[in-house]
Amino acid sequence: MTNREARVLASTSSQRTAPRPLRLSLIVEWENTRLSGIRRARALLDVLGRQWRAIVERDYPATLPLEGAGFLDHLDPRPELVVVSGRVLSGETREEIRRRTQKAFDLGIHVVEGFEYYPLKNLGASRATGDLLLFVDSDVLPDDGWLAHLLGSFGRPDVHIVSGQTYVAPSDVFTRAFALGWTFDLRDESARFEPCRKLYSNNLAFRAEFFPRDGFPSLGPRTRGASSVLRQKLNDVGIGTWQNFRACVDHPPPASTRHFVIRALAHGRDRYMTNSTQRHLGGLRNSLGTAAKRLTRSFKNTLLHRQRVGLPWWQVPAALAIMSTYYGFFALGGILTHISPEAMGRRFRL
Repeated sequence: MTNREARVLASTSSQRTAPRPLRLSLIVEWENTRLSGIRRARALLDVLGRQWRAIVERDYPATLPLEGAGFLDHLDPRPELVVVSGRVLSGETREEIRRRTQKAFDLGIHVVEGFEYYPLKNLGASRATGDLLLFVDSDVLPDDGWLAHLLGSFGRPDVHIVSGQTYVAPSDVFTRAFALGWTFDLRDESARFEPCRKLYSNNLAFRAEFFPRDGFPSLGPRTRGASSVLRQKLNDVGIGTWQNFRACVDHPPPASTRHFVIRALAHGRDRYMTNSTQRHLGGLRNSLGTAAKRLTRSFKNTLLHRQRVGLPWWQVPAALAIMSTYYGFFALGGILTHISPEAMGRRFRL
């Protein structure tokens, strides 16, 4: 056998035994554009395309671990983008999505009228064909290197589910107040990689075989909190979830006064209904107690960490007033739910 024949034989054998490239499915729910607007969604699509092209060109962040880079090297270069909406999209919107994504992704747009946030994510997962499922919301803006770090987490064979870090980027007194006092923690620069304590579905990836067959669990009248329920269910059966603090996305605060009010009311309702959708004093205590605890935490963060978000001392009263108002409506949401759980369950669907 000649040397050339030996090389051809070795190459053929390698191709037979080489693992099939893993394909990525990016799932983007379009529902959040209803309140946050389409401008952030456009920016997200542009960032997804740009960051995926960097991965294809192997232009990885310097901070990416070697096993992460090795994993990215073997991904299928043509992923799919699955856009899901609970409302009919205009032809102009569909065309804009195609125009912004066609160079990087195979696009699928799926509409089921009336579907809300988590059912839309489950719809996207059911339509996806990839080996990796990555859920990202239409209103978040990823930091540089987000996609490489999040997907690169799977370079560790013990990682099957990984969440990134979600934070509110501070740019004015309103966003600084929410960065300090809302649901998401302050941006953590430690670059930790550790078991997940909080799971957010706006920045979350699975090996497809580890995404539950029934998806994110049903919440009944609640509209948020399925990620926490899912995390607990996974932990109960011995499947760990991880968080990569290098995979960061900026989540906006409420986009308008209306959004501010209904988000807080829904927040209070959902907290009331955490354990039961029926009227009960435990739910009222839970909702009011959570509002008080989070407002206290907001005050503490504002006084101790205002410099981390660039909040000058003279804006402190305004920041405290903003979050006091938010948690006041949060508490009101709990009170209204106690008065009529059925009516509150039908309203503020976001």
